[in-house]
Amino acid sequence: MDRAMVVRRLEEHLGGFEGNREEFRRWSDLPVDVLNIIAERLDFIEQLCFRLVCKNWRQAQVVPLYKNLPWLMEHSWTYDDKNVYSVCSFHLPIVNQSHVTHNKLRREELNDLHGAVICASRFGWLLLQKSTLSFFYNPYSKSIIKLPDLDIGFNRCDRKWSSTVKFIGPKKAVEDVVYSNGSFYCVFSEGALGAFCVADSDWSLLTDVNLIPGEMFTSRAHMVESNGQLWLVCPSGSKCFKVFKFDWSEKTWDRMHALGCQALFLGCTSFSVSAEGETSGFAERIYYHRDPYSSYYSLETKQSYQCTVYPWVTKDRPERIWIQPPEI
Repeated sequence: MDRAMVVRRLEEHLGGFEGNREEFRRWSDLPVDVLNIIAERLDFIEQLCFRLVCKNWRQAQVVPLYKNLPWLMEHSWTYDDKNVYSVCSFHLPIVNQSHVTHNKLRREELNDLHGAVICASRFGWLLLQKSTLSFFYNPYSKSIIKLPDLDIGFNRCDRKWSSTVKFIGPKKAVEDVVYSNGSFYCVFSEGALGAFCVADSDWSLLTDVNLIPGEMFTSRAHMVESNGQLWLVCPSGSKCFKVFKFDWSEKTWDRMHALGCQALFLGCTSFSVSAEGETSGFAERIYYHRDPYSSYYSLETKQSYQCTVYPWVTKDRPERIWIQPPEI
């Protein structure tokens, strides 16, 4: 349908004449074919906002996506003469699909938020930190939720803040932390695994200290939770990885040479995604950031490749993370 046809359809819908009486119809009742024509001229983030206007507009078709794949997001801070902006650039796993948002910080937010770094990403929200200040930030809705200082925690049942629990662990560097089934799991260099049960406020060390050779931890290792299972990915050389899966019965890390029907995305928060059907080409791959590209390592070929699904080349080296897409 060309532009003239769109205009004519809008005129037919919004304005009708009956004798000398002019009748107007509501924008919320636009025909679906007109909604689709408007939506296809918007990028994906704008399509989401378009579909949120009202119930009828949710019928508009959107760009088809791999719903289970994370997006690549770059975050940076920019300035003009009067304002500071949080800039989020999204790249979707579709060729030439990208979107940039600018969130101007209010004067009362400037000192607290400007310069904060991204610590984690989950369900489309980011956890940012600056010194002892922490806050959640949603780059899609631009919502901000400030948190108290890190030396206290929130009891959801009592609706009170309390001091965090101190725990004793091996004298090793903490490699990564994940949450699964009510507990936070913490992996240390050389593979020691500890767990903090939120309900009982109880910390325990689940394994011996030296499970994996120390040379596996010359660079940061990543732990990934997948359907109740814990995976540990250790860099081996500049572009290779070794993968381990935690054996809950033996309390050991088993070396794995395949991921099954899934792909891993490594970052400040790492993701496991199903790789079946239309995304089966992502199976047996580990996606990671390496300046200036995003790359993936294939467990089948034992080699790394420059990623073509997330093809951005970063010039100014802003923060890059994987983020789960918004609900459609």
